[in-house]
Amino acid sequence: MSQLILEQVSKTTIQLILKEAFYGHFFTGLLKEVSTKVETMAVGTTANKMVKLYINPDFWTEVLNTPEFKYGVLKHEILHIVFKHIITSKKFPNKRIYNIAADIVVNQFIERNQLPEGAVLLEQFAELRLEKNKDVGYYYEKLLQAWQKNLDSGQAISARLNDLMTNKQWSLEMHDLWEKEFEKLTESERKIIESVVDDVLTNAIKRIGNKGIGNLPLGLQEYLSNFISSLEPTIDWRRQLRIFAGSSIRTYIQNTIRRPSKRYGTTPGIKIKSRQKLLVAIDTSGSIDQEDLGEFFGELYHIWRQKAEILIVECDTHIHHQYFYKGLPPNEIHGRGGTAFDAPIQYANEKYLADAIIYFTDGYGPAPTIKNRKPILWLISSKGIDDKASYWTDLPGRKIKMTKTTKA
Repeated sequence: MSQLILEQVSKTTIQLILKEAFYGHFFTGLLKEVSTKVETMAVGTTANKMVKLYINPDFWTEVLNTPEFKYGVLKHEILHIVFKHIITSKKFPNKRIYNIAADIVVNQFIERNQLPEGAVLLEQFAELRLEKNKDVGYYYEKLLQAWQKNLDSGQAISARLNDLMTNKQWSLEMHDLWEKEFEKLTESERKIIESVVDDVLTNAIKRIGNKGIGNLPLGLQEYLSNFISSLEPTIDWRRQLRIFAGSSIRTYIQNTIRRPSKRYGTTPGIKIKSRQKLLVAIDTSGSIDQEDLGEFFGELYHIWRQKAEILIVECDTHIHHQYFYKGLPPNEIHGRGGTAFDAPIQYANEKYLADAIIYFTDGYGPAPTIKNRKPILWLISSKGIDDKASYWTDLPGRKIKMTKTTKA
C-alpha cells in the first residue's frame, strides 16, 4: 500500500513539474513518508531535524479521491513550506487562528476544483473584507480581531470563522505537527531547518529561471523576488567563510584494489583523497544568547556538509565540553561564565592539531595571549563587535562580521 501511494505521489510530482514547474522542483527536494503518524497529510520533522511530508494512507485514498485533489493538496503543503508557515507559527499565540490564516494565504494559489470540501478559502470571510495576497500576519490580526468581537458580543461576526474555531476541521488538522514538533525546536535547530528550506527553494528557483518565476501568480512572484534579494549580500561573509574552511583541506594517498595503477598496471592502485580537520570554538560565555547560538550552529551545518571533520569545543574562560559535530546542535550548552580566547587556540596547537580554527563569538573579550599555529577565522555574531572597535583589531587572523540579512 505504501509503495503504491508513493508511486502515485511521484506521478503527481511529474504533473506538477509539467504544469507548474516551480512546485514540482521544490517538491522533489523534500522527504516523503506514508505513515499513520498523522490523520491527514502534514509536514513534520525527522529524527535528525529535517523536513518531511507525512501522508496518511486512508486520507490519500479516501479524502483525496481524485487526481485533482491529490495535486491541489500536495501543492497546499508545498506552499506552507515555501512561505515558512511551519517555523513561524511559534510567534503567534492563538494557534487555531494562525492555522486558518496560513490556509487563507496558500489556498489563494490553488484552483478551487483542486481542493476538497472543507478547505479554508478567502471568499468564505466576505464579512471581514479581507484583502488578497497578504501575508499570514495580516490575516492573523484580522481574524483575531473578529474572533475577539465574537467573544465579547456573543454573536458570530463571521459564520465561517465561528465554525472553524468551534468544530474539528480536517484542513486544520493538517497543521498538527507544527505545534507538536516545530515549535519545540531550539533556535539552532530552527535555523538549520530554515537553511535546508532555503536551499531547496534556491534550487527550485534556479531550475525554473526568471521566465519560470514570471509565470507564477503575482503574490508568489513578489515573495520569491524578496527571497532572491535576500541572497545578495553587500559582503558575502558565508562565501568567505567557506573559502577559508576549504583552504585548509589536505590531500592524502589511499591504496585501493579496485583501480589498477595506470603507470605499472598492477594492483593496488592509489586514490588521491582530501581531508579537512577543523576545530570550531563556540563562545558560550554569558554575553552569548540563544539567537547568537542559532546563528553559529546554522552556519556550522553548512560547513559540515562539505564533509569536514569538525571538533567543537564549547568555551568561556576555558573549555567545558568537546565533541565531534554530526549535523545536529547539542541539547545543552556548557559555560556561561566570562570570556577568554586562549584555551581553544592552545588545544588546537597542542592536542587536536587542526588544519584551521574557526571561532564563533561576539568578540567581547581580551585579546588571546597564545599565538595560533594554524590559520584562524573569527566569525563575529550579528550583535557582536564591529570593525571599528578596539576588540576587533586585537584579534589575530581574519575576522568576518555575520549579518542577519545575508544568505549564500
